[in-house]
Amino acid sequence: MLLFNFKRKSGDIKPKAHDLTMRQVFAVRKMKGLPSWKQWSQLPEVLTQTERRTVAVSCAVIALSLIVWGSLYVVGHRVEIPAIGGDYTEGLVGEPQFINPLYAIQSDVDQDLASLIYSGLMRWDAQEGFVPDLAESLTINEDGTIYTLKIRDGAKFHNGEDVRARDVVFTINAIQNASYRSPLADQFSHLTVVQEDDTTVSFILEKASAPFVQYLTVGILPASLWAEILPQNAPLAALNLQPIGSGSYKFAEFTKDKKGAIRSYTLSRNDNYYADAPYIQTLTFKFYSDAIALTEALTNKNVEGASMVEFDTREEIASNRNVELLEPRLPRETVLYFNQNLSEPLKDLVVRQTIQKAVDKSSLVTTFYGDSAQVIHAPILPGMIGYDETLVDTYDPSAANTLLTEAGYAVSEETGMRLLKSSLQSEEEPGKTLHFTLTSPDSTDLRLVAEKIKNDLSVIGIELTLNFVSSDLITTDVIAPRNFELLLAPIMLEADPDPYPFWHSSQSKGAGLNLTGYSNSEIDTLLEEARTITDATVRAQKYKQFQQLLAKDVPAVYLYQSTYGYALPKKVQHPGITSIIIPSDRFSDITSWYIKTKKALR
Repeated sequence: MLLFNFKRKSGDIKPKAHDLTMRQVFAVRKMKGLPSWKQWSQLPEVLTQTERRTVAVSCAVIALSLIVWGSLYVVGHRVEIPAIGGDYTEGLVGEPQFINPLYAIQSDVDQDLASLIYSGLMRWDAQEGFVPDLAESLTINEDGTIYTLKIRDGAKFHNGEDVRARDVVFTINAIQNASYRSPLADQFSHLTVVQEDDTTVSFILEKASAPFVQYLTVGILPASLWAEILPQNAPLAALNLQPIGSGSYKFAEFTKDKKGAIRSYTLSRNDNYYADAPYIQTLTFKFYSDAIALTEALTNKNVEGASMVEFDTREEIASNRNVELLEPRLPRETVLYFNQNLSEPLKDLVVRQTIQKAVDKSSLVTTFYGDSAQVIHAPILPGMIGYDETLVDTYDPSAANTLLTEAGYAVSEETGMRLLKSSLQSEEEPGKTLHFTLTSPDSTDLRLVAEKIKNDLSVIGIELTLNFVSSDLITTDVIAPRNFELLLAPIMLEADPDPYPFWHSSQSKGAGLNLTGYSNSEIDTLLEEARTITDATVRAQKYKQFQQLLAKDVPAVYLYQSTYGYALPKKVQHPGITSIIIPSDRFSDITSWYIKTKKALR
């Protein structure tokens, strides 16, 4: 029951102000579900002083709680994310000359810059292998002879022109045209490229070639600019140093010294990149004559990073507090080759087997390389199609000694070295020992490796003379003429493990890479079949059969796979890659590198 107090005056009945307020607040009548703002505004008039104080304190507590909770939420969910901005300066060995996909393969400097400025239909990814780049899709017919690619929408050259099928056709035709003198000509010699429509192009191969997809990473030229230049004049074009591509970075400027040599080269972020644009605003490259000069520049802070870090300076660079030494795996194998055509004793399988058993590969890698290399036993590396983990060379000098003795290679009582077996001795020079010359490129680490092999073989009585040849001459004076008995050499594989260039008998002469002159018809057949098969499982099986046959003949000893060393400043944040195919692949994830950050809620 509601009670009201009234005060009589002059015969009129007039409620007090308090009573009017009470009536406004508590009047029993139909109303909205919630009080109106006018009603709420009258609430303080209803409450007692104690009640008003209680409400005020409660509101303050609620407000403070909301502020604290909000602050904790922001602190707990605020993260730093990459932001656009920042500059990075890197030192390279050499000087740019042809920043052009047609010629860049001949120089690491040109290839580094071209990989940033140009993009191809496909690109190499450290996790996924070859994936579409300028192309949005790739289809291959059942026979493996037609590769059809559709160019993605939004792909543009740095001058604003759309990338179209005609640009792809022009680029491939230029590579095939002898007048351009492109070193890539062999890769595209047995195919025809056809424009299906404005954004679709097909490569029609004479026969299936499983390794072909890796060649589709070649950068695409803008036809509208290059078509105006005569093929024979292409190497002289200004576009070789002021290129226009479709990559994540575009040419900004370069500077020259008084002698006309390029001293620095700057690229800027491509804001209109068709994929995720990079974060770092500018990349500046400085050029040095050799690795020593580059290391000094890094130490003196003339550059922030280095494109390469030689084996003998990696420890020094690793101790530099300003930089991070990175060492991704590289498909570079160091191999000990046997030239049976130049040495009669090497024609003896027992001799080759004993050398294989006498070389302590694990000790060699641990002593000189640590984590910078890993032991290998066959041509196809871990992670590649056809890798066979069951193929392992066993280090066993005792078994090697037994094999030599049983094969008739006696130990000289005077020198302790092995004598040639009687069938290899000559009446003119009796008492000849089992002796070979080991030739190697002249570098710090290969000198150490060669010395280690020499010591290992001396344990079983085989004597080596070491011959170190300048890296500039090793190809012309040693490899091309096959002028060696034992050759210690690093070789580079491509992304596809195809061993055909190294072990097919047709590659044993001229520019072929079958350095030992090895010939095996069964292996020839396996290699010919494997490179025309697109089924990875079947192809892998044929490569395993090939390696098992090769292991029985021991035409070479596979020693180790090495890593590639380069340095980045610690200010550059990056995902990190564990493997690359060529040095320029260190930029394969550059769109994820960043220097600047900003705050954001997650």
